[in-house]
Amino acid sequence: MHGVIIGSGLVGATTALALKQVGIDSTLYDQVDLVQAAIASGGAPVAVDFGDSGGSVLMASTSLRVLRTLGLLEEVLAASLPSPTVTWFKINGTSPIVLDNVNANKKAGETDPALQSPIQILRSKLHNILMQACHKAGIRTFTGKNVTVQFADGTNATGDFVVGADGIHSATRRAMFGQSSKAEFTGVIGHIGVVKLKEHNIVLNEPCAMFIDRIYSLADIMESWGLPKNIEMMMRKPADLPQRPCLIIGDAAHGMVPNSGLGLLTGLEDVGVLLELFRNFPESKDLLKALNLYSKLRVPRGHDAAKRSRDMAKQYYEGSQTIGHILLRFGIFLFNYNIATLYKAYDCPNEVAAAIKAM
Repeated sequence: MHGVIIGSGLVGATTALALKQVGIDSTLYDQVDLVQAAIASGGAPVAVDFGDSGGSVLMASTSLRVLRTLGLLEEVLAASLPSPTVTWFKINGTSPIVLDNVNANKKAGETDPALQSPIQILRSKLHNILMQACHKAGIRTFTGKNVTVQFADGTNATGDFVVGADGIHSATRRAMFGQSSKAEFTGVIGHIGVVKLKEHNIVLNEPCAMFIDRIYSLADIMESWGLPKNIEMMMRKPADLPQRPCLIIGDAAHGMVPNSGLGLLTGLEDVGVLLELFRNFPESKDLLKALNLYSKLRVPRGHDAAKRSRDMAKQYYEGSQTIGHILLRFGIFLFNYNIATLYKAYDCPNEVAAAIKAM
C-alpha cells in the first residue's frame, strides 16, 4: 500500500514514519516551500529553525510513548527540557498556581518514571528531528501544494489512501465535509514562546509557566503602536472548528482552544492508533476495516479532548476573572492532592487491541 499524506507538519511527518514502520510507503505533500532549508542542510528537508528562541510545544505521556515506538524518544528528550511542574500566574506575575505534573501523570495511570514528566521542546527542533528521520527513511516530501489529490498546479497524487494532516485550516477536511467545516474564530487567543531566562533576568523554577489574563491586550497594544492593520488582525484571528479511503488526523480533525496543551497530544494519539491498526491489518483488503476502527476510536476521543479544552477556557475566560482564578486554583489543588484525576493515560496498543476484540 501507499499513502498520500497532505501536510508535512508535526503530525503529518510522524504519520509517515509510523506507516514506514509497518511497511507502508507514503509521500508527504505541503504548501510550505522547504527547498531553501533543504539546500542549507545538504539536501535533507528540515523545519524552519529559530535557534534558541521561538514557539514551544508540550509533550506528555502518550506523545512520548508514540515517539518511543518510532525510535525517536531519546533524541527528542536530549533536545528538550523536562516540565515536572507547570505554573499559572496572573498577567502581572502574582498569585502563582502550581500543578505537579509528575503526580498528575502517575494518577492518570502512567507507570513508567521516564514518561511521567512532560517535556517542553521548541517546535522547530521537534519538526527538524521528524523531517530528518523521514529523509533517512526515504520518505519523499513535495512542496508548493495546497489542495488534496489534485493539486492547484494541475498535478495529481495517487495512492491507496489519503491522510489529511494539513492542520486547522485543512483543505482535506473541507473537501470531505464541505465548506461548513471551515475554521472559525472562537474569541480565544493563546501565545506561547521560549525566552532566554538569564539574558532577560527572568527567574523561574520550571521551564513551563503561563501568565494568563483576558487577552484582548496584545492586539490592542499593537494597534496603539500604529502597526499595519493586517499585522494587528493576525493577533485577533486564531482558529477553531465545528465539529475514498481518506482520513483526517491531528488539527485537521479536532480543533482545540490554544491554551490546554491537548492539540499535539491528541494528534500523536491519532498516529499511535493508526500505527497499531496497520500492525493488525497490514493487507490492502483490510484497509477500510482499519480506517473504520480508527474513526470508532478517535472520533469520541477527539470530541472529548476538544470539549475539555473549551471547558478549561470557559472556566477562566467567562464570567468574573477573580472567580475564574479561584476556580483554577481549586481545580489544581484537587489534582495535586489526588482528590480528582486530571486525565486518563491513553495506551494506543491496548485501546486498539480492545477494539479489535470487541469486533
